[in-house]
Amino acid sequence: MRRVITGQLLLIICCVFYLIWWYRGYRPGVSAGPVGGINGVLLFITMAFGFSGVIFSLMPVPEISEPKMYPMAIIGAGIGAYLLLLLVTKFIFHRVVTAELFLIVAWTVLEMMVINRLYAGGFLPGSGFMILCTVIMAAFAFSMVLYIAYYRMEEMKAFYAAMLPLVTEAVAMAVLIGITL
Repeated sequence: MRRVITGQLLLIICCVFYLIWWYRGYRPGVSAGPVGGINGVLLFITMAFGFSGVIFSLMPVPEISEPKMYPMAIIGAGIGAYLLLLLVTKFIFHRVVTAELFLIVAWTVLEMMVINRLYAGGFLPGSGFMILCTVIMAAFAFSMVLYIAYYRMEEMKAFYAAMLPLVTEAVAMAVLIGITL
């Protein structure tokens, strides 16, 4: 269980570094590229915390009961959701598809896997499971609304709006940590 919580903490730190990287590399009027110099270092740190957070979050938890959902169903739903959202955002909303769509869906799948495993391990009561499902789905929906709206916003508003999903997802992971401790 500690490893899973460590993974969630690492992912929160990843979000912080991602925010710093985004602020430095994509702020309107800034000429620095998102991958050169210090921004490249920040991106590397972001990825290192992200990958290690995912690995720790997916470490085995001993199961004492049946999980609420089949893990392969969560993964399959994630793949299906990504493909559907890719088509919907591209062809209905005419939004350029970027890596953020993958990150939003992958984060949601990861968190559903985490809470499913914590429930099966006895670390998360049924009410906590439902609360976290609601928090994760709210963060997902909020992120998707901002993802779709991004290119329709004034430049400075879009810049700040793009940061909000990272904050929301970090808060969702903090709630998960709080409920499980």
